[in-house]
Amino acid sequence: MQAKSTVKFIIVSILVFGCSKVNPIPTVEEQFDIPEGVKEPLAFEFMIHDVEGIVFNLLHSLHERDKRVVSTHEDYNVFAGRGECANQQLDTDLNILLLNYGNGCTDDSQKIRRGQIELNYSDPDDKIGNVVTVVLRNYHLNGLGLHGQIRIENISQTNSTDAKRYSLSFSNLELTINSESSIFTGNREVNYAKNNGSQFETTELDYFASNNYRFEISGQKAFNLSTPSTLLNIFNCWLNETYFPKSGAFSIQEVAQKETTSIDFGSGACDYSLLITDIDNNQKSFDLSAIL
Repeated sequence: MQAKSTVKFIIVSILVFGCSKVNPIPTVEEQFDIPEGVKEPLAFEFMIHDVEGIVFNLLHSLHERDKRVVSTHEDYNVFAGRGECANQQLDTDLNILLLNYGNGCTDDSQKIRRGQIELNYSDPDDKIGNVVTVVLRNYHLNGLGLHGQIRIENISQTNSTDAKRYSLSFSNLELTINSESSIFTGNREVNYAKNNGSQFETTELDYFASNNYRFEISGQKAFNLSTPSTLLNIFNCWLNETYFPKSGAFSIQEVAQKETTSIDFGSGACDYSLLITDIDNNQKSFDLSAIL
């Protein structure tokens, strides 16, 4: 009798617990009520700007390091401190600088970085025509990652430390947001102009960027992105450890359905907030810091 009761209890338990549902973890889109294809280019903007800052920081002193001469720079390096918790290995014969963050290190802004960034440069002097190929090997910043290559060419009009212009190109560059993967192919142009100062208190800088690329999310939907209004970063925001456009706009078009979503960065504040307008002209505020 006891055996039958035990069997009956097991059967009832299987029926009850076997039918119970596990609530799935909501996606970022569901959690913040934002359209598909929005968080990826925003995270990409944050990450590629981070990589640019690291590269430009290194280029500021690469000529002196490569030639083993004393630095003669009198101007303040506006990119100082970017990603500087890595072990560095410089090969002046092969023109390669390797940044190794290993399994994780904490930078000055308390962000965790891991993976590797390799710079292959045509000339240690950052002059017109210089090309740097950036190889990202599972590079991560907190929960975001970039893997692949970026080609950066100096296309400035004149060789100046006060004004620089660069062309960036990339193909099949992989962005990861936690476990989600998306692929980016296209180009980007950045330029900056600064009023030189020997200290950060006397330095001012405007940093402009425009994008034209295609990206695919989860190997399914494809989107085209353009920059109808140039993105603007300012040095004062960087001093507050905010590395995101202060103004500018994205236009994101889903390739198959031709549906367009607009992103307006023009909050005017040093933060990660922006305004999303979907195809039905519905507007939604979103703060990217929620996923950084």
